[in-house]
Amino acid sequence: QVIKVYSEDDTSRALEVPSDITARDVCQLLILKNHYIDDHSWTLFEQLTHTGLGRAIEDHELVMEVQSNWVMEEENKLYFRKNYAKYEFFKNPVSFFPDHMISFSSETNAAVSHTGILQMFLSSSTYPEIHGYLHAKEQGKKSWKKLYFLLRRSGLYFSTKGKSKEPRHLQFFCEFSNSDMYMSLTGKKISGAPTNYGFCFKPNKSGGTRDLKQLCADDEQSRTCWMTAIRLLKVIFLCGVNYL
Repeated sequence: QVIKVYSEDDTSRALEVPSDITARDVCQLLILKNHYIDDHSWTLFEQLTHTGLGRAIEDHELVMEVQSNWVMEEENKLYFRKNYAKYEFFKNPVSFFPDHMISFSSETNAAVSHTGILQMFLSSSTYPEIHGYLHAKEQGKKSWKKLYFLLRRSGLYFSTKGKSKEPRHLQFFCEFSNSDMYMSLTGKKISGAPTNYGFCFKPNKSGGTRDLKQLCADDEQSRTCWMTAIRLLKVIFLCGVNYL
């Protein structure tokens, strides 16, 4: 199989690779070919040009599988560049999760240490709950609605009654086993979002924008918190990757 990978300056390189090559393997190959220093921040990015979306491909993902979800007529690209935030969560987990956005289960001690937060996200069955307001694009409409969301291990929910967490007021929004999470690279321009801090979920086997579940946060810290928590949930519990 031949893949084309772009650099920051938009020059590209064609690589002949096996069909089961992972994103990490591609990075290693390019590090060797370019005589770069491997500082564990080199990352393969997927950019969906037509929809203005992008994401960092996780190290364990199969590159040919990622490309198989592309729509033929769209000029999507793979980029090879540094991502210093890739594993930053492991060094400073507290900075990613503001106190007002995270709750622990009732049996957990309220005073959770830095290491404790990390352990809970990575290995504990008492997965912390992330909660807060997000703007959601209404399916099939141009309008956006501000709703109170909750992230649990079973998926992402929003409350139909203010900030109520009662089961009868919670409506399912999305689960992550058959979709990937992307960041909006164009801000408000394409989606008409109320802020520039957009992200969304795209079903693996769909290229249509009508199937996107679009959200946006009020600020960068909030978006980072949501995206980091969902990334950890997807990679560790749904894909079974062990970072410990």
